[in-house]
Amino acid sequence: MIKLLKKITFKEFYENNEKVAKTSPMRTHYQSSNPLEKLLWKQKKKIISGLIKNLPIKNIIDIGCGDGCLLDLIDENINYKGIDISPTQINYANEHIKKLKRKNALIDKGDVLNLDIKDNSFDAALVCDVVEHVLYPEKLFMQIKRVVKNNGYIVFCIPNEPLWQLARAVLLRFPLRSPDHIYAIYPKDIENYFQEVEKKVSLPIRFSQKLSLIHVLLVRNVK
Repeated sequence: MIKLLKKITFKEFYENNEKVAKTSPMRTHYQSSNPLEKLLWKQKKKIISGLIKNLPIKNIIDIGCGDGCLLDLIDENINYKGIDISPTQINYANEHIKKLKRKNALIDKGDVLNLDIKDNSFDAALVCDVVEHVLYPEKLFMQIKRVVKNNGYIVFCIPNEPLWQLARAVLLRFPLRSPDHIYAIYPKDIENYFQEVEKKVSLPIRFSQKLSLIHVLLVRNVK
């Protein structure tokens, strides 16, 4: 079901990624002047926080960490490592770490499709707003499965692409398709690859995947 939205080269991907990083990093959604957008992203953050709050984890990797805004959700006793390919995002994330005065948080520059990390290094992973942006989603899945320990936890956040385009039209954001979305990813795609799904939440309408803009899934990394 993974659907290719557009074919692009690595150079185009990198340039688009940097452009978005400079104009609309993740925090612009959480701090949006549009109350509906701000509420939606606040809800998403609350859901992620609830999913990881009581997990038995000592370290976590934030794959495609962006500006590091999800570090707010990580308990201070948990070691945090963020990975991103964007120099702009890495600068934002390091500033955020300094602001929070976190000594056990680290940001590294890296390609999430080729992680320079040993197998079974982390108890858990955050993969939020990432899968739809990469050139090869299944390669990303393989990397996640490799670096997260057996029976470790992974939190995925993915957009409902058709409804996302409609929302952009309502908000008068053009082009209607997010310029940095390369693939349309659906919950079934995650479930097919990571078969142990612990919990699945759709936002803002909990009872309907089709009518919700964002899907959040907690899965177990059973190898």
